[in-house]
Amino acid sequence: MKKIGWGGYIRRDEPAAWDGPQYPTMPAAMADYLPTEPADSALLRIIGTGDSAAVDFWNSSYLIETHGKRLLIDCGFTIKYALRDLGLTLANIDAVFITHVHGDHIYGLERLGFESRYTYGRRPQLLLAPGIRPELWEHCLRGTMGSEDNSRLEDYFDVEDVGSDGFQWEGVDLRLFPTLHVPNKPSYGLIINDRVIVTSDSKPLEWLARDRSDRVIVHDCSLSPFNPVHATLDELMRYPAPVRRRVWVTHYGDEIERYRERIEREFAGVAAQGQTIPLPQRVRKAG
Repeated sequence: MKKIGWGGYIRRDEPAAWDGPQYPTMPAAMADYLPTEPADSALLRIIGTGDSAAVDFWNSSYLIETHGKRLLIDCGFTIKYALRDLGLTLANIDAVFITHVHGDHIYGLERLGFESRYTYGRRPQLLLAPGIRPELWEHCLRGTMGSEDNSRLEDYFDVEDVGSDGFQWEGVDLRLFPTLHVPNKPSYGLIINDRVIVTSDSKPLEWLARDRSDRVIVHDCSLSPFNPVHATLDELMRYPAPVRRRVWVTHYGDEIERYRERIEREFAGVAAQGQTIPLPQRVRKAG
């Protein structure tokens, strides 16, 4: 075993048995990070846990909060309700990262862009991973936002293209990995400070089945018996028990209460809107 800090280990021999399909390999190892003292001001807040059809829960989304600033991860059509429940508005968002282009993850960007430009006189930072920009602007937002005096995406946002390996934001390290969602569609999950793994929308990932760290996992979970582009509860049960005990299920439907007892018995639990997860900071090894 190789220690990676915070009591976690990645086991590179004797991998966990996996009887499912072969999924993308594990992203670049993060064992070159060492822990520093936890920063109380840095945390991940889950602000939406619902799937695209849910009416009792807001669209799946997150806030990274650190040093008084907020990075929004995904911005679906219920974003104003999610922020309202926290006593926040769109004016409190400093930056946005989009995991993939689907309505429940991006349709709130139009409102954020309009209010930021015309009400608040500001341009929030918009961080775009490879392949996201063409779908986001040309296929989705341009039809309404581009009609304003031939406006560009950059007229609403301070757009920054980030690499496929990830980026740093306000001292928080965000590593990207490809997810298994819609074939041939750019879609990303996040490893945040090597402490939290957010799968966004994805089928189960083989490298997670092999993971022996103590990282918290927030995992997509469809409650349907079959779903071609989201992990189902039965599929998540195929993760080894030590992995399941670190999994908080999210992106679920309004029928979640029928499954809560089973989830709380087999997994870390059902992710809740407003739930926070600390983000201890990591620093790279010298040399």
